[in-house]
Amino acid sequence: MQSINSHKLRAPLLALALFAGGTQTALAVGTQSGATISNTATVDYQVGSNPRTVSGSAPNILVDNRVDLSVTNTDAGNNVDVSPGQTDQVLTYTITNTGNTTQGYLLTVDVPTAGIPASNIRIYVDANNNGVPDPGELYTAGTNAGDLDPNGVIGTDDVMQVLVVADIPAGATNASIDDFRLVAQTTDAGTATATTAAGTPTAGVDNVFADNAGTTSEGNTDGQHSDAATFTVQSAALAAAKTILSTTDEFGSGFAIPGADVVYQIRVTNSGIAVVDADTVSVTDPIPAGTQLCVITTGSCNAPSFADGATSSGLTAAAFEYSTVSGANACLGASFTGYSPTADANGYDATVTCIRQQPTGSMNGSGGFFDVRLTVGIQ
Repeated sequence: MQSINSHKLRAPLLALALFAGGTQTALAVGTQSGATISNTATVDYQVGSNPRTVSGSAPNILVDNRVDLSVTNTDAGNNVDVSPGQTDQVLTYTITNTGNTTQGYLLTVDVPTAGIPASNIRIYVDANNNGVPDPGELYTAGTNAGDLDPNGVIGTDDVMQVLVVADIPAGATNASIDDFRLVAQTTDAGTATATTAAGTPTAGVDNVFADNAGTTSEGNTDGQHSDAATFTVQSAALAAAKTILSTTDEFGSGFAIPGADVVYQIRVTNSGIAVVDADTVSVTDPIPAGTQLCVITTGSCNAPSFADGATSSGLTAAAFEYSTVSGANACLGASFTGYSPTADANGYDATVTCIRQQPTGSMNGSGGFFDVRLTVGIQ
């Protein structure tokens, strides 16, 4: 009867066991589903100087399908700034198959916060990766957006670029936000059938969901993933504040009596972030009944003036324009016909009914402002 020296075999067998275990772990990482992992251990020994060999094989392992994916927005800061009235605004995403089996994907968009709100929301599978929503790339809801090969397999496509496209209404307000979530649901390759996870291990290739929760209602290990991005409206937001800077009477007491001068100031501020379109700012101000406009500077009577703000508006003053049309049409555009005011002995022109300033340039945002001042005399 042959015998084996257990002391001599202990070290080699331990090394063999460690080697076998390490090999299984290494092969499992990135190994495509359906692959067979086999393992046979060999023991060499001698009896009476005759070499002998025995072996033992473990049951084969059939690699299961690790269902995993990643949806990632690639816009800077997960945000795209938009302006009111813009169409075909684009959020850019990538979908990556991080599993070990070729899979397809169903695509949907969730908008949990719609402060703008954007409209005409569409999805494009950007096949040429140019970031432009080409007509032939429009995704049809409920269909497979395309198959992706397992992540990391050289020479295969494991990433697709997807564009979420929407229109911004003309009435969108400054700083309003829409929160978009692109959701990808894993499907069986070549179909629109959602992949189903196996309940318990079987002898065949099982589907094992390994995905993490994204940014919407989908959670861990459900075969879905999502990422969030926003459209943020960057618009101009102008406000006009009219104040009385001073009232000067002949006695120096500040009473609003006939003969007193009142200085009005109109401050125009752009609290929005975006600039105002070039050459579109126009300030009109009707001359109050019972008063007359000062058109030259003399004493406490001051001609109309424009002053840029400490936070510059970026605008350049134009010549003031004057209307002599009475009634409700005094400040209409057609009423400014190039009239040149004529000052009386005290610097007033009682025929002027409205004044207009149309500075040139694009008005800066983020608090840029300018002041228009005019003096009227109480009659």
